[in-house]
Amino acid sequence: MKTLYKITLIALTFTLITCNNNDEIRDESVIYVEDTHKSDFDQWLYDTFTKPYNIEVKWKWDDSEIDNSFHVTPPRKEKAEQFMKALYKIWIKPYEEVGGEKFIKTYVPKLIYLVGTPQYNEDGTKTLGLAEGGRKITIFDVDSFDNLDLDKMTSSFHTMHHEFSHILHQKVAFSPDYRALSKGRYTGAWYNFSEQQANTLGFISPYSMLNEYEDFVEVVATILSTVQNSNNPVDKNVPEKDQYGIITGEIVTKKLSDFQLKLYMFGISTQQKSDGSLKLVQDQAAPIGLDIMLKKINIVNNYYKDVWDIDLFKLQGKIEEATNELILENSKNKD
Repeated sequence: MKTLYKITLIALTFTLITCNNNDEIRDESVIYVEDTHKSDFDQWLYDTFTKPYNIEVKWKWDDSEIDNSFHVTPPRKEKAEQFMKALYKIWIKPYEEVGGEKFIKTYVPKLIYLVGTPQYNEDGTKTLGLAEGGRKITIFDVDSFDNLDLDKMTSSFHTMHHEFSHILHQKVAFSPDYRALSKGRYTGAWYNFSEQQANTLGFISPYSMLNEYEDFVEVVATILSTVQNSNNPVDKNVPEKDQYGIITGEIVTKKLSDFQLKLYMFGISTQQKSDGSLKLVQDQAAPIGLDIMLKKINIVNNYYKDVWDIDLFKLQGKIEEATNELILENSKNKD
């Protein structure tokens, strides 16, 4: 008790001395903390994302930002830098160009947190992205990012488009007509379905079978990450279809973008025969699945136009242009 009393008395004396000081409070802080860990990359992040868009980017380890029940690691600096430069040029800028500066500054997440590895789940699946409360997006598997390959680069941003679409539909809900198109077909066991099976049931991917929200944002993300040949469709050799949408044995040539090709081949897969040759396999219900998918795309596109004044297919074309320009720039820098 005596020791405690002495400590209290000393503290009180210090307080009285401090309060009797008549020095005026300075306008500037008298505390200076030297930031010895700020790199040129950190400064670029601040100048490019924080100042103009109020986005904080975290790429160094912060266990308060991650679920510590999973084993994940921070990204390598080289990959974090590549990813964020691509995010600026092929995600931020196309959205800003099509949706407007006010839109992107208002609705972009205020925190982007990068993780180097995927988050592996107990059911054998892996998480590549999380959106939290319209404020934060966590991107996993950044270390596998490839800034020289269009398909790999755009597929990496599938997660970003997916999570951002969650933020938007949480602000303004989409039509309940969307859920009605696949009522009774949503399932927590989506990982037991192949892409062909999911397509036949009217889903763009197996994961979109989880619920109507994942279904909706998967359609958006697939449109915006399947961008090759969006502006100039090219000749594709595809199976001919009859009036009912069933494939025949003939092969025809059609000018298609990669997304149009995906829809044309909806519910059709390639299988290897016993002699090593390949054959096309189509479920008889695949045309019904495609019809459901086209109705979903129509609802999704109208939602973006009516609510956000964004044409998704115009945005798709802008992303392709920006991605090709960035790949060319990256290739020159590598040389």
